[in-house]
Amino acid sequence: MTRRGQALWKTIAEELRARIANGTYRPDGPFPSETALVQEYGIARGTARKITAKLRDEGLIYTEPQVGSYVMPAIQELGESEQDV
Repeated sequence: MTRRGQALWKTIAEELRARIANGTYRPDGPFPSETALVQEYGIARGTARKITAKLRDEGLIYTEPQVGSYVMPAIQELGESEQDV
């Protein structure tokens, strides 16, 4: 099951990136566990691990050992929260 000849893990990673971008997974909010990804997509745990590692490498999520993975906090653009002095 691939899209446009793309590997399945890349297709799933693309969908998860879109969910982060559209706010389905909110900044500082929980990101699905490997087990949840395995259940939702019917993939192997190694594939789920590869997807989460890729998103972590891209700076989209972070993992707290023994706790879980979370979406990175939103970064405000410079000047957005600064007041003129």
